[in-house]
Amino acid sequence: MTTVAGVGPRSAAAVALRTDEIVRALRALDDGQLLAPSMLPGWDRLTIVCHLRYGATALARKTRAALDGQTAAYYPGGRSRQRPGTLLPEPGETPSDVVASLARLSADLHALWAGLTEEQWRLDVVEPPDNPDLGTLPLARLAVLRLTEVEVHGTDLDLDLDDWSDTYIELVLPFRLDRLNTRPSPTDGTEGSWLLVATGGPSYLVTVADGSVSARPALPTTPADAVIEASERDLLALLLGRPLPQPARHEGDEDLAAAFSRVFPGP
Repeated sequence: MTTVAGVGPRSAAAVALRTDEIVRALRALDDGQLLAPSMLPGWDRLTIVCHLRYGATALARKTRAALDGQTAAYYPGGRSRQRPGTLLPEPGETPSDVVASLARLSADLHALWAGLTEEQWRLDVVEPPDNPDLGTLPLARLAVLRLTEVEVHGTDLDLDLDDWSDTYIELVLPFRLDRLNTRPSPTDGTEGSWLLVATGGPSYLVTVADGSVSARPALPTTPADAVIEASERDLLALLLGRPLPQPARHEGDEDLAAAFSRVFPGP
């Protein structure tokens, strides 16, 4: 996916559309509604808005660093120390102030991304060796990660926004599957293979064996210990650790199929 032309611009354009949808919906709420619980356990709507706001700032900083050939951390102060504060308003900020700053900082990020060339989208974003978080990624993947944030958290806000876009599913499903190749083998010793079959779409074979994880495109007839069939949208939800609107269809080793979410619990 790192070499596919157009991923960065397409992702950035989809981010801008979804962010505009989120901001319009948030601006229609009063402060009490912004402080109401979200669908994400333990987070109210304002927590999500703060999280999205910080992400816009962090990704703009990392983008500029990559363009300058510099390193940049997502949390310069360290994730454990800095992240809790990014989920809260600044002193004196009202909930509506946070929404306004989300809109402003997101617009800055979108303007920055809109000016990138295809060659720039392929530049690596490198983190300081003593403060890793996302790992080394091409700029295009930053846009893919941001698209995941705004699509999924847009749903978490419980504001009756549109469901995940086709563009999001098309771009992010293969990205999430590819990231499984970097995941450590499960510590409980689980081994086996899962064939993930998208109804009417692509199929992927995920294997855990000999202490490593492998994920690759496959034919829908590829042998596997367990088969999980669902829509592309629901396979992506499975990979993100999100509930599926409709139960997936399982074949083969039922226990192993059911264990997929435990072995790969999402981001």
